[in-house]
Amino acid sequence: MSLVRQTVSNTVVQLHSQSSAVAKVESDARVAMRRRVLKAGVVAYNDRHVSLPCTVRDVSATGARVRVEGSISAPDTFELIIDIDGFEANCQVVWRKGNEIGVRFLGAPRMVAPKRTQVINPMMPTPKASLRRKPKPGETI
Repeated sequence: MSLVRQTVSNTVVQLHSQSSAVAKVESDARVAMRRRVLKAGVVAYNDRHVSLPCTVRDVSATGARVRVEGSISAPDTFELIIDIDGFEANCQVVWRKGNEIGVRFLGAPRMVAPKRTQVINPMMPTPKASLRRKPKPGETI
């Protein structure tokens, strides 16, 4: 089995000659580790006078992947706000693909007091009422 090494834009890809579907990426161009999230956010621009709802899909220390719905596209620079976390960051668009945009943070993200909190109540069925007397501690039935 022969091994072919090929360099493509600072990424080394190894392809096995018998199985072309097997590829191994040795290095990644990404500077910081990204974390997958699914959070509601706001793209705000024009001194926060104009805002678009968005969904944050990935976030890292240096940028994020944001999905913006609707016919209005986000400008090249804006402020990304995630209310539930109290996260605010000035962003610049790096790439666009359909309704998703990749942004890099122009400065360190700011953490402010969250505008709202997430409350999760368990969806447990209510216990049925019983006419049976509950045994006292130490009492046998």
